[in-house]
Amino acid sequence: MSNDYTTDPPIATAGQLIAISDKINDLGKNLEKLAEMPQKLDRMNMQLEQLNKEHQQTRNDLTQTRDNLQDELDRAKSNFKSDLKQIRQDTEVKHKEVDLQIRILSESKTKIDNTTNIVRWGGIALLGALGVAWNTQTGKTDTMTTRSMENTQKIQVLEKQSDQSLRTLEEIRNKLYERNYRESANEISR
Repeated sequence: MSNDYTTDPPIATAGQLIAISDKINDLGKNLEKLAEMPQKLDRMNMQLEQLNKEHQQTRNDLTQTRDNLQDELDRAKSNFKSDLKQIRQDTEVKHKEVDLQIRILSESKTKIDNTTNIVRWGGIALLGALGVAWNTQTGKTDTMTTRSMENTQKIQVLEKQSDQSLRTLEEIRNKLYERNYRESANEISR
């Protein structure tokens, strides 16, 4: 075919016109799709902005939650330590009271022994009364010794519980820090 247009171009056939019409229709559809693109991009930008806001809010919430948990952990540690200190002080006071009572009982025992030697010849009735007094005081001594041992055992149990609670609180805190670290790393990698 010649590109010389000094004469009229040849007449298009019906098939060529249909092909040209189809091409024009395809171009129109493509232009319509392109016309929708700015709106789609705007919607995507709005969704992205909303996701960014929600992500930031989630991060803020997580940070606040972590800070609140850390504050709670610090308060729990402080309260637990002060409770444990108070229990130790109370136990020491009770131990001193028991020790004082044991001394008093020991002095009483010594007095009873001396009195027993003095009144040995006083008769069976007097010896019976002194025996009862002796048994009562020995029972008190045994009771006080038993209480002292029970208090010592309770202190050991509380110390074990304290150690376990502190380990548990440390594990929780470490898990929170680890989770925040992973989330921060994921955000940075994005």
